[in-house]
Amino acid sequence: MSREAAVDNSLDASAVLISTEEGSSSQNTEKQSVAQPSEKEPKDKGMPAPVSKLRGNHILALALRRMLKGPAPTLDHIIRFLSSGSGHDKFWMITQYFTKIVVWLFAKRGKKSASERVRTLSNLVADYRIMIRLTGLVPMAQYVRYAEQFPAQTRVLQWLDRVMNLSLVCYYPLEHIYWLGAHRILPFSEKLVDFSGYWSCRFWAAWVALQFVHLGEEHRLIKGRKQKIYTQEKIDASKMQQELDAVDADAKSWKIQMLINACYFPLTLHWSIRGSTFPDVAVGVCGTIAALAQAYNVWNATA
Repeated sequence: MSREAAVDNSLDASAVLISTEEGSSSQNTEKQSVAQPSEKEPKDKGMPAPVSKLRGNHILALALRRMLKGPAPTLDHIIRFLSSGSGHDKFWMITQYFTKIVVWLFAKRGKKSASERVRTLSNLVADYRIMIRLTGLVPMAQYVRYAEQFPAQTRVLQWLDRVMNLSLVCYYPLEHIYWLGAHRILPFSEKLVDFSGYWSCRFWAAWVALQFVHLGEEHRLIKGRKQKIYTQEKIDASKMQQELDAVDADAKSWKIQMLINACYFPLTLHWSIRGSTFPDVAVGVCGTIAALAQAYNVWNATA
């Protein structure tokens, strides 16, 4: 017998039990109208559960069966999100940066022990995210090939892509050297580890700065596309609306990318400057906003 059949049979048995109890209850009522027991007679201790309780259990079982047997699109979406490499990273990115805010809140309230425990979690997650980026050069190499095979819309964007890709090609190995040396996995000197850590962040900061230029060029193209749609002659209204919707979708994506970049910019400067006084809670706020915005993009992409 299958699991569903077993559940159905048990529910049918519950229904029979309820109907039986209802019948016996009505019969007892008729008998009591003829001869009522005296108050001194003891109550039976082995009486079955009340009808209302059995009916409530039956309804709950039916609701659970319907919920578990039916489709679960939200759960499926969450699994697709977490199964993707980007979604997995964004989940831990939110954890890494939001816990910095929690650390600040606990410290402000004098909960030192709780603050230190959450700080440990935040540091472990940050370390884990660096570790899983040890393979980052592989997809980076694929993206460089893709960018050359399918050039950008303008010559400015094409050269910006090349310089930005170069900065990431420099960033990844320096971060690898820093992580492997900091954990004593490879015998790098402390001077090399320190140098690699700062310069990896500086190359990342260069990428973020160039991304502002890239976004500026994209914004110019989006405005040009929208103006071109409005000035077209002999265009169907439905087709015009479709083109406008596509431009609006690109404009919305542009705004999200600008928000992400604006949040990353102070972080990359903070990690690139020796002795920076940028507060850790501000790192948490900027990082959390950037992580949520990126998670929103991945969530839509895995719909």
